[in-house]
Amino acid sequence: MMKKIYLIILMISITLTSCNRDEFLDKDPYDRVLTENLVKDFITFESATAGAYNILQDRFYYGGLYPIASDLMSDNSLSSWILFPGTDAYETPTDDREVLRIWNKITSLIAHTSIVIRQAESFDFESDQAQASELIAQLYVIRGLAYFDMQRLFAQPYNFTATASHMGIPLVDEAQVGIEIINPARNTTAQVYAKIISDIQYGINGVGDDTSSIYNFNKTSAKALLARVHLYMENWDEANALATEVIGAGYTLVSNTDYVASWAEDTTTESIFSIVNTETDNGGSYAITFLYGRPRFKATTDLFDAIDANDVRKNLIDAQKVLKYPSYTTRDDNTPVIRLSEMYLIQAEAMAELGMDSEARIAVNKILSRANPLAAPYTETGQTLKDVIQDERRKELMFEGHRIFDLTRTKRSFVKYSTVAEDTINVNYPSDKTILPIPQSEIDANDNISESDQNAGY
Repeated sequence: MMKKIYLIILMISITLTSCNRDEFLDKDPYDRVLTENLVKDFITFESATAGAYNILQDRFYYGGLYPIASDLMSDNSLSSWILFPGTDAYETPTDDREVLRIWNKITSLIAHTSIVIRQAESFDFESDQAQASELIAQLYVIRGLAYFDMQRLFAQPYNFTATASHMGIPLVDEAQVGIEIINPARNTTAQVYAKIISDIQYGINGVGDDTSSIYNFNKTSAKALLARVHLYMENWDEANALATEVIGAGYTLVSNTDYVASWAEDTTTESIFSIVNTETDNGGSYAITFLYGRPRFKATTDLFDAIDANDVRKNLIDAQKVLKYPSYTTRDDNTPVIRLSEMYLIQAEAMAELGMDSEARIAVNKILSRANPLAAPYTETGQTLKDVIQDERRKELMFEGHRIFDLTRTKRSFVKYSTVAEDTINVNYPSDKTILPIPQSEIDANDNISESDQNAGY
């Protein structure tokens, strides 16, 4: 029912956010003036907020390409079609169409949320002010997520340099976006992460506690997102504390018996935040369900072989076909963004880094025993324990858009398997190609990003 209600809200927002999906591919999204008076009353503000969630759902973002790209760049999947052929071979061209589509979609969300926040914060909603304030807080969290996603894909990880002084993504001038043409320069990674934390924390302070919908950010799901950000920054105490708080918020892991079937459900007991997809949304040949179900992208043999025969997660791969998004014909599987199992794995990793090996083993064994009740519990310590935690992350979060980021932030070398022939490419950390290039059209259009600001190796 919540999914249907949310669809109605999204339909209201179509006039505010929709356009020809390819119309803006050759334009700098920061140059777009969406509208000067997007927020006219509480109803239009609700619609504009729903429009932000709608952008998250887009086939070029969480509805398709974004989570696909992360696993494709890693040792988890390979391309068997014409999408991302260069990326599959670790030779992404700077004018790659799909890379540009991801870039444009995320930057459009950053612009959209910034414009709506600015207008809403200066609007008097009178009797609806309390509800409006909560929606504003949700928009801050969404923008923080957008900046985080863009930073992860187009810039090296936080710990790439000791002070995170290496180039990150551009931060927009929130006072001017949507009013005049802006050409933001690239900020440092430290500055970008400071902005990400600021936005999400502001949202946490303003959103409500209602967890009845997994499709809108609430206080708990925003804290879960912040736990992930702190993990990437190696802020182990903060990551552990936030993950522990979310674990205690009333979610429960799906049972071993129900695990495979749960992927056909809209929501489960461990869903924290998901992107709604409906038959009406229909991402077509770019929908994540279609891309894995066709299949246009396949699981690598290496990943399949890494999963024990008694592990229920092995049933989510069949002859290299990914079954995690099973509604191939209707293409309406939700895209999970945050699940309880990730919180246990964040907790385990942070505790292991803090030297709390016993507690870390309890957390990671929660995931292992659910997946494979016959498996002997982990007894490892030190670096070996950290390694098995990463192995569990690979198996548990496969095809959800985490793998390449886990490899790079933990500074791991790996073997990339390319094309259906599974040609091997040795990727040694640090590698220029574990992030995507800044689209050439952005460099051409933006006076403050030059060829010298392009990511190394492109």
